[in-house]
Amino acid sequence: MEAHDFNGEHQPDLKLLVKRYEGMLHEGGISFLEADSFLMLTDYYEEQNNFDQALDVLIHAIRQHPFSPSLFIRKAQLLTEQEKYDLAFNALESALIFSPSELDIYLTKADIYLRMFEQNKAMDVLNIAKNYARGVDLADIYVLESTISETSKDYHSAIKSLKKSLRLDPNNEIAISRLWGVYDLSGDYANAITFHIKFINSNPYSFWAWFNLGLAYLNVGMIEKAADAFDYSIVINERFEPAYHYYIDTLIGLEEYDQALRYLNEYQDFFKPDAQIWFHLGQCYEYKSEFKKAISYYTKALDLNNLSGRVYHCIGNCYMMQNIWDLAKEAYLQAYAVNKYNEEFCLSLADTYDVLDDKDKAHSFYHKAIAIAPKEVEIWIHYIEFLMDDQSYSIALEMLQEAKEQIDDIVLDYAKAAVLLESGKRHEGFIVLGKALTDNFEAHNNLFQIAPTLKEDLSISAFIEHYKN
Repeated sequence: MEAHDFNGEHQPDLKLLVKRYEGMLHEGGISFLEADSFLMLTDYYEEQNNFDQALDVLIHAIRQHPFSPSLFIRKAQLLTEQEKYDLAFNALESALIFSPSELDIYLTKADIYLRMFEQNKAMDVLNIAKNYARGVDLADIYVLESTISETSKDYHSAIKSLKKSLRLDPNNEIAISRLWGVYDLSGDYANAITFHIKFINSNPYSFWAWFNLGLAYLNVGMIEKAADAFDYSIVINERFEPAYHYYIDTLIGLEEYDQALRYLNEYQDFFKPDAQIWFHLGQCYEYKSEFKKAISYYTKALDLNNLSGRVYHCIGNCYMMQNIWDLAKEAYLQAYAVNKYNEEFCLSLADTYDVLDDKDKAHSFYHKAIAIAPKEVEIWIHYIEFLMDDQSYSIALEMLQEAKEQIDDIVLDYAKAAVLLESGKRHEGFIVLGKALTDNFEAHNNLFQIAPTLKEDLSISAFIEHYKN
């Protein structure tokens, strides 16, 4: 049952009604009021979180209108919000006597069973309700049915119910908006894409469908198609805020920074920027190497939210790119203080302490980063490079052995070849390098990224050229 709009067109009437009603209470008796007036009063007191007063209104209302099913249903809904389920069921039974085909009776009863985690009983009630529903009402029943299936983790049935709802009412925004969430829970992104493309062919102006399609594309790595879908969603509804957030994020991922800035500015025409928007503005200018501007926007983000330390980390990156290492360290430490279990924060601190020649702290943070994310090959490589700079070749080889136990990645083979060659163990180094070149020749540039000095070694260049041919 819909609440009355006491903030809109009914507001003057409501103020007079409340004043009149409370005056009658003060005088000790309630004169006759229409059932709708009692419902408006109930909604008003519920909105004020005055549930006792709202129930009192309904008690007076039912005395004056003892055969009104809408009053009993509203009483049941109010009691449900207070978790007084037995009393709510009693109120619904009274409503059922006067109007056995009233849909709100069954929907409210199903809602109660759902809150009591009795999904089977809730589904039984909805099956009865279907006998009295047609069109849009039946579509709403299927939405509630999907909720029951979802709480039981029967995602296939939940999706099926939402599709039935959309067949009856393609404009049902609750159904289409919830459909993505269930597809996401099921992990069935391929079918999510297939369904939404088909739905869009029949309903091309459904901004929710385009948005869902974009999310599905994102989850299968089809980033360009995701961006196009989010763009269509915004074209259809320029005030659809979620699409802006995802579209901007996707554009940044595609390194389309100028396009992202365009939509960030457009966003501010319609909405108040939150921390994420200021953060994205900072990212765009950081990636455009306009570090002063980037830091100014990151600072604005910090006034609202540090986004789990990511804002501090990006500020640190801006200082790092300018070789202002002391300020980079301070920013990274602030990020680390927010989240000590973020491997990226630990790795940045390790690299920074390395540049600042604090070897002990660098060692410590490399180890922390590895402990947090032992499957991340980049962390291992950073640590190997650090150990090679320190000429700790034997430790580097031990670390590579540990890394190989965690990850099967050709980069580790090139790293081992680099360590052996640079440490003077050339025979062993060439053997390892030869095997790596045989397994994956295209990855051989990793050798020179890990040990740039080897680029000047003509023997190594000739060896690599031999494998190329």
